[in-house]
Amino acid sequence: MNEETRRISWWTGALIVILSMLQPVVHLLIYYCPPEGTVPTGLHIPDSALFLQSMVTVDSKFESPYATCHAGHGWHSPVYFSMPHLLLYEGLGRFRTLGLPPFLLYGFANGVGVLCFLWVVYWLLRELFLQQAGRVFFLFVLSGGLGGVLYLLTGAIGWHEHPLFEKYFTRFALYELMEGPHLNPVLYYPRFYYTLSLAFCLGGFAALVRAARKQNSRYLYYWLLLAGIGSFINARFAVFVTGLAVLFLMFESDLSVGRRLALAAGYGIPSGLGLLAAYQWMRVNPTVMENHVQVGNMAMWLSPFITVAWLHVLLGAKPLGQSIQRLSKFGRMLGGAAMGYLAAYGMLYVAYQGYYGNLLMGLDGSVAANISDWALGGAVLGLLAAFKRPEVQELQKPWDWAALWLLLYLAVALSGWGEGWFLRFGPQRLQVFIWLPLCLFAAIGLGGLKPAFARICWSILVVCGVASVGTATFLFQGPAGRAEARGPFTHYHAEIMTEHDAGLMEKVFDAPGDMVLAPAPASDVIAMSRGRRLTAAFNPMGARTREQGNPVVFGVGSFNLTDRPYVQLKTEVDAFFNPNTPEEVRRDIAMRWCVDVVYCPDTWPVDDRTVAALRQCSWLHEIGSSGRGAVFKASFPD
Repeated sequence: MNEETRRISWWTGALIVILSMLQPVVHLLIYYCPPEGTVPTGLHIPDSALFLQSMVTVDSKFESPYATCHAGHGWHSPVYFSMPHLLLYEGLGRFRTLGLPPFLLYGFANGVGVLCFLWVVYWLLRELFLQQAGRVFFLFVLSGGLGGVLYLLTGAIGWHEHPLFEKYFTRFALYELMEGPHLNPVLYYPRFYYTLSLAFCLGGFAALVRAARKQNSRYLYYWLLLAGIGSFINARFAVFVTGLAVLFLMFESDLSVGRRLALAAGYGIPSGLGLLAAYQWMRVNPTVMENHVQVGNMAMWLSPFITVAWLHVLLGAKPLGQSIQRLSKFGRMLGGAAMGYLAAYGMLYVAYQGYYGNLLMGLDGSVAANISDWALGGAVLGLLAAFKRPEVQELQKPWDWAALWLLLYLAVALSGWGEGWFLRFGPQRLQVFIWLPLCLFAAIGLGGLKPAFARICWSILVVCGVASVGTATFLFQGPAGRAEARGPFTHYHAEIMTEHDAGLMEKVFDAPGDMVLAPAPASDVIAMSRGRRLTAAFNPMGARTREQGNPVVFGVGSFNLTDRPYVQLKTEVDAFFNPNTPEEVRRDIAMRWCVDVVYCPDTWPVDDRTVAALRQCSWLHEIGSSGRGAVFKASFPD
């Protein structure tokens, strides 16, 4: 890299360092300073159950506490750890020799992942759009929508205690405050395998751009090797970045056909090998692949997207349209098809949601499967309109191809073609790649405004962004303000629990080896406990055998660490704790999964009617209760 693209301004470097410290700081606060009346669970986000279990695979001889009594591979088997990204956490667990508990080590690893990811994003921006890089990067990491500001305001007013608050606020929190593969980058900072695989894959793309534009392949092969590793860690992201590489090579006008093909092969071969290796690795446990198809089958929801990106969309609409017009005819046709599809999708969305009365709540679960096929008519009309439009005689800008990046990825992310068939590919994960081009065109739009109006828009974006980053990090990923572990979105929080649960879980640990039936995430806390007491700061580390800890029927960890279908297990557990389930059905479920202990948590309470019904069961004996929680010992006569 020459000096032009290598240079990082002091504010950019400081911003990257500060943001990379958020995850370690949150882990330290959870571990050492939980809110009054709470105890750390040893988890951070619900998926931490998967990551932390993988960090002790060798010490535990590949034991899974989620292996049921029907597991074909017994309690110990590498088959349970057949997802490629879990190898990353297994390798991370080797650093436990540093003396850090896995929970803190995992937090510091998250910080390293964020550092690598943000540095690569800034490098990529300087390679692609040098003049816009600083402004785009600033918007990328520090702009936001309505979620953070509204959450703070509603909390100050006292609305968080209202029984309908979660129902109506979910659309504002979903893609801006709740951790996961969503729009705002802060939402995937807690996933080390996300940030590291993105850094590797995007780094390979940045090296490809450099080789194409500056005829400099000095770092290309090194980064392509890392891109192959990133493809192995996270196959979906590798496919999405490969799509970006294809778009770039198609519309980079100064490249010969031979050069395009050579660069495409250079990027595609290591990425393809990584994808092939990941596929072969996952085939070891077919249930894992089934789980990903059944559980990850979601498209992006339009209403939550708008609440996050409304100002970005308004600012970027004009420069986005101008970029489409400057492309070749083929590019204009692609852009026209995407815009026609999105316009039709938007109109159908309003009609569909208005008909079913969901506009106020923004419940989009079934929308994509029902309107995506109809919206294809708009794509056809948009393509025809672009085909007939005369060509604009204006030189292309370096960012024009990114208009297709934004429009095509947005269209696919929203879609469930084939009456929902397409959802099996998890199109919602494309959200991770939408925020960057959206911020690009918002930055270009800001540059075209009058100075006074531009300052107002910048202020709104930054205030909303700071509020979103802080709220997502400390109030959603962290336990700030949750005295006694109470507050809105309780079932989303896995990092702390009440002292009632800490005391009740000790009764569970008094019978090591007993199979526990409990709702998640309480079941994941029990699985991670490894029989340890919870009265002090929780330390989920050390070897475990079935005789030393308690296996669980179901938890978030069941998504990977078992050979039983996740949906089947979740359905059974949900039915058991449903207050309307007859006693004989509960008994059959308990017997089918060899249940020894039934646990009803206080932090994530089940329905009071369910607890009352369990107390009436002759085959259950209550051995403890505290708060809204209770523990029952199961006994089935021969």
